[in-house]
Amino acid sequence: MISTIKRPVLLVNEALARQHIQRMVAKTQAAGLELVPHFKTHQSRQIGRWFAEAGIKHINVSSVAMAQYFAEDGWQQITIAFPFNIRETKEVADLAARVALSLLVTDPQHIKVLADQVEVFTRVYIEIDTGGKRSGVAADDYHLISELIAAIKQSQHRFAGFYSHFGHTYQAHDRQQIQDIFKRSAHILFDLQQRFAYASPQLAAGDTPGASAVDDFGALNSLHPGNFVFYDLMQVAIGSCSLNDIAVALACPVVGKNADRQEIILYGGAVHLSKEQILWPELNKTVYGLPATLTSNGWSAPWPGCSLKAISQEHGVLQVTQQQFDNIRIGDVIAILPVHSCLTADAMAGYRTLAGERLDHFKAAWPDIE
Repeated sequence: MISTIKRPVLLVNEALARQHIQRMVAKTQAAGLELVPHFKTHQSRQIGRWFAEAGIKHINVSSVAMAQYFAEDGWQQITIAFPFNIRETKEVADLAARVALSLLVTDPQHIKVLADQVEVFTRVYIEIDTGGKRSGVAADDYHLISELIAAIKQSQHRFAGFYSHFGHTYQAHDRQQIQDIFKRSAHILFDLQQRFAYASPQLAAGDTPGASAVDDFGALNSLHPGNFVFYDLMQVAIGSCSLNDIAVALACPVVGKNADRQEIILYGGAVHLSKEQILWPELNKTVYGLPATLTSNGWSAPWPGCSLKAISQEHGVLQVTQQQFDNIRIGDVIAILPVHSCLTADAMAGYRTLAGERLDHFKAAWPDIE
């Protein structure tokens, strides 16, 4: 497989990714939750089928176009986990006629447009900001929440409940902090469920750190993580997983060496990995990825004392030990463990399994979707 790589390729360890799926399915089933995985991480119909084979029926996506892409592959229960974009109302109406569609709203105008222009029934969640401060209604804005519930109930659509992405778990420094943030956020949703009990709201929430580190999910009805299928260095750093759990790596050809600076130059940069960086504790410095050796069944542990120190558009610059510098030759192919696998997958728009099978990606199909 390595001998056929000529340019950067995103490798996926299918067996490991399937293990992650099975483990999360078992965990949520044991907790009495519905697992609604977020497909914005992998964005692949073929990888989506791995979830279907594990019994998943309902999925999250991050755009109308992505919902169209997966609907074409047979998915019938889809939540667009992004605030309703009123400029795509026609597309939403068309989708609602084909699949069981759930939407997120944060403003009365969202509901007015839905009521006026989307005749087909949809399930509508009110998105709640539980501390991530990205999007969503403030959890203590009871007047607006009450207004939104009333407007949904007066329309042809159905109020489903409250939805929140606990994105602030990504700011945690360890597993205990993840658990604390998740518990506080889930309790905020539970308080809303009690306050608005007359509307029978379901609670939908989730994030990969919480889904991985938490065992008690409180009153949640469904869990919506995405990154867990691959994991990455960011998840390792905050305690969601171990290095052995990372199921994707960018295979990069070596195109140069600089003996004076003890650096290796890769064909693999920002357009392949994204510009995500992280302060890696073991090195006490910012890295854009960690290098490893490709093997017949994947890749090794990261090289001690080495890192992807800089990237430009196509270039990657590895700072390595003298031993690694001497071992590496121009033309070799090196694995880079990504900081953020979601963005790396989005940048690469395609995969190759360790067996050499090519897997599709939503972005590659975008011209067909539009």
